[in-house]
Amino acid sequence: MNNYSAQTHKKMKQLLILPVLIMIIFSACKKNSYYEDTGINDPRFNGTIMDYIKSDTLYFDTLVRVVKYAGLEESLSKDPLTFFAPPDPCFKKILDAVSEYQLRVGADSVTRFEQIKPEVWKQFLQMYLFPGNRGLKDYTQVDTLALDTYKGALFESVSNAPMNIGVIFNDAISGNPNSAGGSTVLKYQGYRQLMLSYVPDQARPYSFWINAVVSASDVAPTNGRVHRLRYMTHTFGFDPFSFIQAAREKGIDYN
Repeated sequence: MNNYSAQTHKKMKQLLILPVLIMIIFSACKKNSYYEDTGINDPRFNGTIMDYIKSDTLYFDTLVRVVKYAGLEESLSKDPLTFFAPPDPCFKKILDAVSEYQLRVGADSVTRFEQIKPEVWKQFLQMYLFPGNRGLKDYTQVDTLALDTYKGALFESVSNAPMNIGVIFNDAISGNPNSAGGSTVLKYQGYRQLMLSYVPDQARPYSFWINAVVSASDVAPTNGRVHRLRYMTHTFGFDPFSFIQAAREKGIDYN
């Protein structure tokens, strides 16, 4: 190939590559703008606590129905409250527990929450409701392995149920565990999450807790705060036997 042909070939190659480079750069710019860190999402919700749980049908469809059935819709729409909201699977777990108990004692099973009296649902829903507006930053640290030092704080729910609320300070890992230097555990330096605990024995307020960990905190409707509980590790009512006992005492509807 002579010099003229070689130069012509080189120029043609450059002309072909140039549009491809432009497309790559343009795509990269678009991708960078898409992934640009825009900061923390606004936790405020333009509506009441009731409006918020109605809006989140993925997690709270059953909760909304139970709240209405229990007669708490007005309270969640007007009162200044902090709500540790149990997602829908928590209700399925307690209904399953009721049914299993019923079958063990030779009674009919329970398949619908309406078979249990509204006052029972109200009593146990109020365990998750607290007067006032409190976010994660308003609670003290809790460590169930070091309660002498980090014990959270005792609260009464709106139904006067004894509860403990605290912030878990998780550990952080620094370094690569597969490297020569290994990794270092940084005590209490990781992410923080709220924990709501039922205190079954008031005479021993730091014993026998039944814990519910928060998976998403600090949603701020106009009349308070909502903290969504982690449904995988929580059954509605905290203590299934207490719920079953209350449901049976009030009478179960088999129609």
